[in-house]
Amino acid sequence: VGLVFLLARLWDGLSDLIIGALSDRTTARIGRRKPWILAGAPLLMIAAWYLCNPPAGVGFVYLGLWAFLFYTSQTIMKVPYWSWGAELSTHYEERSRVTGFRESGAMAGNLFVAAAPLLLLPKGASSGEVLALISLVLIILIPTATLLLTTSVRDQPVTVAPKFSLFSDIKSLQNNKPLLRYLAAIACIFTATGILNSVALFLVDIGFGLPGTFFSLFLTQYIVAVLAAPLVVWLANRYGKHIVLNASLMLMMAYFLVGFCMPMGQYAWLLGLMCIAGFCFSCLYVLKPSIVADCVDYDTARTGEEKTGLYVAALNLAMKLGLAFGVGIAYGYLALVGFDPAAEVHTDLDVLKIRSAAYGLTFLLLIPAILLLRKYPITKQVQQSLRREIDANREAVVSTE
Repeated sequence: VGLVFLLARLWDGLSDLIIGALSDRTTARIGRRKPWILAGAPLLMIAAWYLCNPPAGVGFVYLGLWAFLFYTSQTIMKVPYWSWGAELSTHYEERSRVTGFRESGAMAGNLFVAAAPLLLLPKGASSGEVLALISLVLIILIPTATLLLTTSVRDQPVTVAPKFSLFSDIKSLQNNKPLLRYLAAIACIFTATGILNSVALFLVDIGFGLPGTFFSLFLTQYIVAVLAAPLVVWLANRYGKHIVLNASLMLMMAYFLVGFCMPMGQYAWLLGLMCIAGFCFSCLYVLKPSIVADCVDYDTARTGEEKTGLYVAALNLAMKLGLAFGVGIAYGYLALVGFDPAAEVHTDLDVLKIRSAAYGLTFLLLIPAILLLRKYPITKQVQQSLRREIDANREAVVSTE
C-alpha cells in the first residue's frame, strides 16, 4: 500500500508542473484556468467516490488506479485554481487580501470535513462509514463550488507562450533567483510541518500526557487561524509579506522552545500554544501564494510571459516534497531512538524522544528558512517597479503592432 501511494505521489509531483505549464498556454474564450477546473471537477468526484468506497476483495490494481486518478484530477483543479487567484490582482497589497479570503475559506473547509463525521455519524462509526460520508460531501460540494466559481469570478485569456516545452519552463524557474530562494525556504518550512503533523497525536497523548484532547486542540488552532487572517493581511500590507512570514517563523521557534520545556498534563498551557500556532499557521497559508505571485512578476518583466500556473505548480511541489520528507524524517528518527508508541508504560525518556522529534528537529529546520527569507529581494517597492516595467513593455508591443 505504501508503494502504491509513493508511486501515485511521485506522479502527483510531476503532474503539477505539466498541468501548470499547460494551463498557462490555454487560450479558450472563457479563460485559461476555468476550462481545467470544469474538466477536473467530474473526474475528482468519480475518483473520490471509488477511492473511498472500495468493494470487498479489491487489490493493488484497484487502489493504484483510483489513487492515480484522484491525485491527477485534484491537480487538474488545484493548480489552475491557485493560479487563477494569483492573477486576480497585480497589486502587492490586494494579492494578500485575495489569498486571505481564499485560505480562510480553505481552513474553514478543513474544519467542516474534520467535524462532519462527529456531527453527522453515530458514535463509534466505522472508518468505511466515515469515508463514505466524506466522499458524499465531496460529490455535493464540488459541483456547487465549481458552479459558483466559474460563473462569478472573471478569468480573462492572457497572451502566453505558443509552444509547450516543460524543459524550457523548468529552465525559466531555475533562472528566477528570488523564486529559488523562496522555494528553498518553503521546502524547509513544510518539512518541519510534515514532522510536526506526523507526530502530533503521539505528542499530545504521550509527550504531554493529555490523551483524548487532540481534536479540541486541532479545532482551536484552525479557528484561531481563520480569525487571524485579516490581521495577517493587515500586517503584511504594512510591513511586507516576507517580513511578517519570517516573524511568524521566529514566533514558532519560541513556541517550540516553550513546548519542549512545558510540564506534563497542562492542557491550558498547550491550548495557549495552539493559539500561537494558529496565528503562525495563518501567516504561512495566507502569505505563501501571495509571495509566489510576486515571483511571477519578476519573470514576466524579463520574458514578457505570464507563467503563473508553472510557478504555482513549483510552489505546490516544494510543499509536497517537504511534507513527504517530513514524514520520513519523523518516523525514521523515532525508530532510530527506539520510541515505541504502543508501549504499555511510557517513561520520561519517551517524553523526551517525542518532544525532541516534534520540537527539536522542527526548530533546526526553521533556522535556514529564516535566513533565506531574511534578505528576500522582492519587497513592495520592487514589486511595484516590476509591474510598471511589465506595463511599459506591453504598451511598447501594442504600439509596435
